Amino acid sequence: MKKLIIFLIILIISVMPGLSLAAGAEYYNNNLEDMRSEAYLLVNVDTGSTVFSYNADKKLKCASLVKIATAAVVVDNCDNLDAEVTVTQSALKPLEGLYSSSSDLKVGEKISVRNLLYCLMLESTNDSANVLAEYIGGTIDNFVVMMNDFAESIGCTNTNFTNAHGLDEENEYSTANDMYLITKYALGNSVLADMGSTVDYTVPATNMSEARKLNTWVDLVEQGTRYYYEYAKGFKTGYTDEASRCASAVATKDAYTYIGIILGCPNEDTDGCGYVDNTALYEVRRMFKWAFSELRMTTIAEENDIITDIPVSLSTQADHVRLVPEKQIQALLLSTVDQSSLEFICETEENVMAPVEKGQVLGTVQIKYADSVIAQVNLVAGDSVSRSPLLYAGYIAKNIITSPIFLIAAAVVFAGVMLYIFIIFSKYKKKQNETRKRLREIKERNYASDSDLSKAYQENKNK
Repeated sequence: MKKLIIFLIILIISVMPGLSLAAGAEYYNNNLEDMRSEAYLLVNVDTGSTVFSYNADKKLKCASLVKIATAAVVVDNCDNLDAEVTVTQSALKPLEGLYSSSSDLKVGEKISVRNLLYCLMLESTNDSANVLAEYIGGTIDNFVVMMNDFAESIGCTNTNFTNAHGLDEENEYSTANDMYLITKYALGNSVLADMGSTVDYTVPATNMSEARKLNTWVDLVEQGTRYYYEYAKGFKTGYTDEASRCASAVATKDAYTYIGIILGCPNEDTDGCGYVDNTALYEVRRMFKWAFSELRMTTIAEENDIITDIPVSLSTQADHVRLVPEKQIQALLLSTVDQSSLEFICETEENVMAPVEKGQVLGTVQIKYADSVIAQVNLVAGDSVSRSPLLYAGYIAKNIITSPIFLIAAAVVFAGVMLYIFIIFSKYKKKQNETRKRLREIKERNYASDSDLSKAYQENKNK
């Protein structure tokens, strides 16, 4: 059953880019009352909708949540998770004298990458983190560079790793938003998704150790603990003096999946029993319970619902084309929200020319509630609209006549005709002037008789 749930989570994440769902809406309840953490974030994985967000971009220590990034870089860069690693002194030396979680690895011990990952993810051991880092990166320093490159590649903008385990060091920080991105990435890997939800695991005996029995520190998934939450699916906890209590957790119910991030939650005895609680687990559980209780995935519009229409030209079949959603529009809404209060904001062309094919993308629509965009989807033509050949011919003719090239060509032809007329007229005027001049000359001459004068006029006329 657990494997099936993990598969469904991975499937949801993998198809997220194609869904017509909400993106980053934050109208639900940005601040859950009496939250004790320095920063927190709750995001619906199915939609990308931010349900709770407080100081989500504040740079903070994240303790062992760093190990999620460590595990992701290891899996991404290891072809064989069952390859044996030999523990080295150089990997263990940086942890000497520190009081921190340990798998009690020994120099010269041979243990597989997979089993080191289980040590890392379940009991958050720092020696396993260093051994893995050195094995994958060649050196721990090189591996840290790989971690930072990985964080940048998935969109983290306020993260800087300085080690592979998350112990307090100067200039090591991340944010709730970035830890969400890292956790979501890890959920998309079947190996890490499985490890993050595993309650207990036995590492087989090695050449230098008996079998190690591991138990998760994410008590949300372990029945019988005070933190148990039946819908929780893992993922990672952390604690240092500077970071305080931190948690990254996943929960799924009724096909909804949430990732919750808690950073900087204090140690407190919440019920007066004398036991210091992991308040980060309490807080993330509160967020999950609120979301599953108050929010519902709601269908806002079906694929054949008419959202708007726009004018269509060059057709005698129709003068408008109806626009419908490309896909069913769904969004995460408060159960108390009346859909009549939703606002549809369409961005389309002012008009479109036929032919139009059914399903052709002609715009987008955003659905807003309380000034937040809760969904966005393409708008497509609900019907095909054919083009009129006669109207199209007129359109082409008009375009030709009004085109700059046509106007320039027409001007050139007109100028040529006018120049030709001017030349012909000039020649005519010149010939006329010459004729008049000769006639004047004839009149001025003395002719012996009228017949000689007539003969002269006739000769001039023939010229």
